[in-house]
Formats: sequence, C-alpha cells, structure tokens
Amino acid sequence: MRIPALWQRELHLPGGLPPDKTQNAKPKPERLPSSSDVRAFLAKEMASPWDEAQEQAKPSTATQPTLQGLGFPTSEIKGNAKEQELLEKRSHMLQIHQKLGLLTTIPMVAALFTGPGAKGHHGLPGSPTGRNIHMGLGILTTGMYFTTAYFALRAPKIPGTKSYGLIRLHKALVWVHFPGMILTPILGAIAYSQFSRGERIHGIAKYHSDVAITTAAAYGAALLSVMLK
Repeated sequence: MRIPALWQRELHLPGGLPPDKTQNAKPKPERLPSSSDVRAFLAKEMASPWDEAQEQAKPSTATQPTLQGLGFPTSEIKGNAKEQELLEKRSHMLQIHQKLGLLTTIPMVAALFTGPGAKGHHGLPGSPTGRNIHMGLGILTTGMYFTTAYFALRAPKIPGTKSYGLIRLHKALVWVHFPGMILTPILGAIAYSQFSRGERIHGIAKYHSDVAITTAAAYGAALLSVMLK
C-alpha cells in the first residue's frame, strides 16, 4: 500500500517532502525586564493619587505674587523693612537690659548684707575691712545699675506704642530706684568719710541705710513686674 505524499510529509517519512522549517522553528525567547524597568514600574504603581494631586497643585515660581504686584508702593515696602530692623534692635537691647538687671541683684544684695558690718553694732564702729568690702560692692552695684539703665534708655522707641499693665508699673518704679541709686552712693561716701575721721555718722549720712533699702525694694519690685506674666 502506498502512503500518499501528504501523509509522508506529515509523518516525516523517507521519500516525503522535507518538513516545513517555519513550523519547526523554535520561538525566540522574550527579553526579560531589567532592574531599572522594575523600579520604574513599582514607583509608578506605588504613587498615590494624593502625591499626584500635590505635584499638580504646586504653584509655579514664575507666577508667585510679589508685594509690588499686589499693589504696595515701593516706599511702603522699604518703610516696613526699616521698621522691622528698628524693632529687632529694640528687642535685642531690652533683652540685654533684662539680663544685666538680673545680674545687678547679686552685688546689690551682697552690699545690703555687708552694710551692718561696715556700720558697726551697739555704738561700736565696724572694721575697716568690712567698710572697704561694703564700699566695693556698692560701687560695683552702681556701675552695673547704670549700665543696665543705658540699654533701656538707648533702645529705639517705636512710634505709636503704649505700655500696659505690669510694664507701666515697671516704668513707674524707675522714679523710685533711679534717684535712690544716685543718692545711695553719695550718702555712703559721706558716711565713709565720717567713719575714716573717727566720727559717728551724723547729718544726712544717717539716712544712707534707709535710702539703700528703699532703693533695693523698688528695684526688686521692678524686676518682678517684668518676670511675672
């Protein structure tokens, strides 16, 4: 029995037609994705709609409004910058004023405690060493006090500002401790001179301690007025 040629070709029998190369050709392997392709795909899939909305909502730097574009005159813009600089300078000087004011309390309190030793007790004069220590603390207190006052007096004034509450009390107490800090060392110098000559304290020098205590009390109240909220 003769097998038809068509069957011979399909069965690859000898004598048949050669097999079709296109049918038996092996398919080419597909290219595997690289690591960069994987990272790009994951980044795209993990991006949330919120991130995309934020990216789209970002304003362009070229379209951001300026003060001049909003209608503010150039003179007003320069004026605001000058006022801001003035305000920063005032704030800096008042901060130094406050810190020096706190430091001034140290020699002031020490001078008050050494006062009785310099004056003496029960009619007996104090020792020369005690008087010298008291005088040195008094001079240090006076110097630090007026340095502290300098930063408050020289701080730039802001036009149109008003003081309220405890700040007004702080400024009002200046009329007590400022004259007191002038009068206290003067009376102390008179008393020191009388002691050095072997005399008892007399005249206006007798009020040295009273003026010093009043001055210290007013100064302490002024400090508390700015420390309390």
